[in-house]
Amino acid sequence: MKTPIFAIVSLISVVLPATLQARTWKEAGSGRSVEGDYLRSEGDQVVLRKPNGTTFKIALSKLSEEDQKFVADQAAPKKEEAASSDKDVFKWETDFELAKQRAKAENKDILVDFTGSDWCGWCIKLKKEVFDKPEFQEYAAKKLIMVELDFPKRKELPAKEKEQNDKLAEKYDVQGFPTILLLNSKGREVNRTGYQEGGPEKYIEHLKKLLK
Repeated sequence: MKTPIFAIVSLISVVLPATLQARTWKEAGSGRSVEGDYLRSEGDQVVLRKPNGTTFKIALSKLSEEDQKFVADQAAPKKEEAASSDKDVFKWETDFELAKQRAKAENKDILVDFTGSDWCGWCIKLKKEVFDKPEFQEYAAKKLIMVELDFPKRKELPAKEKEQNDKLAEKYDVQGFPTILLLNSKGREVNRTGYQEGGPEKYIEHLKKLLK
């Protein structure tokens, strides 16, 4: 006996989404259907919830053409929302290529912090006195893509991240820490600096002059 494609694979969700998409879902090429709320997509699977509260997954390819279009329409705004959620929000990137893509898309300059986060005294002071301050983060969220390239001594980075950081330190001839590299939205080096005393306000003015 064939197992129905609508087999239940998980129990009731603990957290319910704010907006559900209830509909009758039809299997392509057969007369079988099921009532359910659309929750989300996971790769090539669609997660639904039955009226009794149980959740289950369905292969997208098993759904009717109309249902597949519905899923695609639901996923599209979520992708746009995810992209926009990163804009004008302060966050550190560790993937340099991703940072360059964001800089190009958002038309922002890039600040790259070559740091020794767990051993370099000046790096720690710069982070504590400037980068961690709300005044700087508010400025950076609107004007900069922030990248941290770490060279720690007491923790181990993922191999891919360590390889990336080593190559970039060599490419940009980093001689000490912290080195703050400033790039334009196209990824071209504009200037570089390091620790500056005076707190976030003074550092912001310092960066503005360097980025002119």
